[in-house]
Amino acid sequence: SSIPSNHSLGTTLAMAAQGLSAKLVNNDSVGNMKAPGSRGGLTSAKAEQLLDEWGPNEIPTVVTPVWKMILKQFSGTMPAMLEISCVISALAKDWPDLGVIAGMLCVNAALGFHEEMKAKKALEELTNSMESTITCLRDGSPQVMGVSKLVPGDVIHLRGGSLTPADVEWLEGDVLSIDTAALTGEPIPRKYPSDEHGSEILSGTTVKSGEAYCIVRKTGVHTEIGQGQADIMADRQGASISVFEQRVMTVVNIIIAIAVVDCIIIVLVQGFLRNGFDTDEKATLLTALSILIAAIPIALPLVLQVTLAIGAYRMATRHHAIVTRMSALQDIASMDVLCSDKTGTLTTAKMSINLDMIWAASDKAFEVLGVNSRTPDLAKEQKKQLMLMGVMSANADKKDDAIDGAVLRAYDKMSAEWGPDVVQKKSDWEQLKLTGFNPEVKRTVATIRSKSKGRNLIVAKGLVSKILDTESGGKDSGELQWKCAECREDPSFAEMVSKKDVEMSSAGYKTIALAIGYEGEDMHFLGLLPMIDPPRYDTAITIQRLMDAGVEVKMITGDHLNIAKETARLVGMATNILPGEMTRDASYTRDELIREAGGFAQVLPRDKRECVLALQRSYNLVVGMTGDGVNDAPALSAAQCGIAVDDATDAAKNAAAMILTAEGLSAVFGAVVESRKIFARLFSYVSYRMATTIQILLYLSILVYAFDCALAPLYVILLALLNDVTMIPIAEDNQTASAEPEHANIGHLIGFSTALGVIQTLASMVFYLLMDRGLVKGIGAHEDHGWPNNVHAQNAIWLQISIAAELLIFTARAPGLFFFSRPSTQLIVSTMLGNVLSTLLAIYAFEEPLDWEEVARIWIFDIAALFVLDWAKMLYKFIFDHNSAGVIDEAAIHAEDEAMQKPAEEDQPVVEFDKTVAHHRESIRLLADQVEVRAKKSTKSMVFLAEGKTRPSRTSFRPVQSKSVRVAGSKSVKLGGNLHKMTPGTFARQSSGILG
Repeated sequence: SSIPSNHSLGTTLAMAAQGLSAKLVNNDSVGNMKAPGSRGGLTSAKAEQLLDEWGPNEIPTVVTPVWKMILKQFSGTMPAMLEISCVISALAKDWPDLGVIAGMLCVNAALGFHEEMKAKKALEELTNSMESTITCLRDGSPQVMGVSKLVPGDVIHLRGGSLTPADVEWLEGDVLSIDTAALTGEPIPRKYPSDEHGSEILSGTTVKSGEAYCIVRKTGVHTEIGQGQADIMADRQGASISVFEQRVMTVVNIIIAIAVVDCIIIVLVQGFLRNGFDTDEKATLLTALSILIAAIPIALPLVLQVTLAIGAYRMATRHHAIVTRMSALQDIASMDVLCSDKTGTLTTAKMSINLDMIWAASDKAFEVLGVNSRTPDLAKEQKKQLMLMGVMSANADKKDDAIDGAVLRAYDKMSAEWGPDVVQKKSDWEQLKLTGFNPEVKRTVATIRSKSKGRNLIVAKGLVSKILDTESGGKDSGELQWKCAECREDPSFAEMVSKKDVEMSSAGYKTIALAIGYEGEDMHFLGLLPMIDPPRYDTAITIQRLMDAGVEVKMITGDHLNIAKETARLVGMATNILPGEMTRDASYTRDELIREAGGFAQVLPRDKRECVLALQRSYNLVVGMTGDGVNDAPALSAAQCGIAVDDATDAAKNAAAMILTAEGLSAVFGAVVESRKIFARLFSYVSYRMATTIQILLYLSILVYAFDCALAPLYVILLALLNDVTMIPIAEDNQTASAEPEHANIGHLIGFSTALGVIQTLASMVFYLLMDRGLVKGIGAHEDHGWPNNVHAQNAIWLQISIAAELLIFTARAPGLFFFSRPSTQLIVSTMLGNVLSTLLAIYAFEEPLDWEEVARIWIFDIAALFVLDWAKMLYKFIFDHNSAGVIDEAAIHAEDEAMQKPAEEDQPVVEFDKTVAHHRESIRLLADQVEVRAKKSTKSMVFLAEGKTRPSRTSFRPVQSKSVRVAGSKSVKLGGNLHKMTPGTFARQSSGILG
């Protein structure tokens, strides 16, 4: 029977349509359409007119006014401390210090505003690039366009995994299973159209299964979810603070608390023990206050946020990986295991049917089509009929679909090579109804009519077992159920088909089975269409790079076990791939199996999620999972780093932490490298700032307690100001990526920072103790004149600390010795300008200034101290961080990429099937040889000094099973923040908490 039109849905649906708003666009021509092929949709001119009238299909975001952004720079714990300091200075009538502190506050506010605007612009570009697309009929043909361009009256094609982009009305196609949890909270999908729910589908819902054409009724703020959204959006404008930032700020607050206690002790010591309250009460209070100010890293939150924002922008523009929330940056850097889908990720998804290998299973089945033993060239005619039935069960509008696209291309090839009679045979058939692919039933079913005979024929296309018997593996929800007549008549028929399927899969071919039967009669099994999906040209080398970077790669696929193993051989992955059913019985043995296996095949959606959860719970690993379909969404959501591959469905994108905009795994490796560089920038700055804070607190406190030398408040405030201002460019610093996953170990951060701070303090103490030995002029021996504390001595102390603090960043940021790692030009210029300014102030601005000879001595001392500090850092790493895998050699990778060009034939159907497979096998052999050569090279001390490397990376390249490594302390750190563009669909899911 034919598909009903929009005007013949029944009384209930007609009443639902009458209840629509009066402003809905009428489209009678759409209502009169009988079949998808005759629908034209709106014209471009009409669509432009409606776009002007209705506006874009977006939920407007609340824009924070500039004045609020400026005021925000003066709020928070650390700005408040400076503001309190201003008040105390004013009360003490210390106008110079008041001016300097106020200036420090304003300079930091100006820098913060500038950097926040830059980060905001980068994130806006990032968000705009994340717009979903939909197939829309315009000017009589299907077009893929951004959902923001939809207008009422547009005809769109929804299929499993699509996010409903606007309020739409069902026209024709399958009965859709719609997940409405984002709007209603109901976990059970609803059926549309139905007497209970009508035919209107609201934006923000997700298509779980089925394919249908729908007409857009309302868009943007006119949708159900768009009504009254402004207040909700305003409530959501508060910026979320990352857990990593919270932990760092907790440590900083502890340091500030220690500084407060230290200041109180200094006040008591100076005031009471040394009679400071009697001689100079004001100086005593301001000395303690200045040390407190120096302990406040006021720019730290700003640098953290800007570094993340710029890193996310770079990842999107340079590596084709868009993070949907900021937490993904840390998750990717920490990823221990990547569970990768096969089709479209490891392979090209440009499937090609080998016409010569098309297999006809039963002569009796072809008699239904009028092909029998008397037919000339019987074998070739059977292949033609098999191909014809494949085309008639495909959707001509889904040329980008992996299966239907392959069938359509193969049919065109057969028509060109085997003669025009193939086209003539197709002209006798008309497609009346098509039920799209459903991950549960694993088949498509089409109803086609023979024009010459006037009879309707059912054509089923899909998984072999489900085409032979729809109850294989359990009865499913498919509308039509059957068991092929051949299976009932011959018990060995199914086994014979299965053997042929295994034979083809062992050769690397994916098979699509076909069965036919007239309405009301038995279904007959026709045969198999063998299609090959070759690996991408860069898959093998990308997997090698991921493994060398400490990321274990497992294949998780729904394809046949033999296909999975053959693909694993072709890309250099572990070949101990097991059936997905082995993941279904929870036990400790099951978890060990998941950890040890190279992957799983013939998996169900729940199997993928079980693999992720087992690796997380039992082995404390950070897990990445790639996927593209609605059936992948549960696993993507469970993984710390769910990755929606290029052309993924909306459901997959909404569940993912990262969306790829380029094909293959190379974008994942690029994201791993960039995220680890982001982490390195954060670690280097935080460790630097904490080290300088520890140095200032420790050194100045020792001077006060042991030597009665209190540095003037103006010096300390200037020191804190210069440290904050000059370090802003760290957000765009050149950094290297670690050759192993980066886990946010706060204990390691504190230990490293403390080591640097203590060593810096020791260097400064050596300088102070040697000042009266000729380093600084005009200072007599302390045995005769006491320890130096006059103004000239304080100038020298200040300049030494200032230069040493600026140079410290070069040690803190480098994985090895600092001169092997070149900082960014901006950081070098900023740091050197800070040092030049400090030098000029010490020579020309302060009382009792230093001369050039004294300044030269201080510079020489600090540079020498930098080398000592750098070697001490390497000693610390050797003792406490001795298990380092070094850094990723990006220069070598870039050279490999330049030499490796994408073959022109990759985007074309495979012609020489055996040659293609042989080429990939040879590539793997060459890669394995290269790795073996690298493995023979011993790790030399020079590598440790340059990269901090003391061992090979955790996971090496392996064409066979390797021993698994349990990684302790691998928990992911969430950073917060969501970057999805606000369309009616994504807004609904964000408001319900689904997106983040």
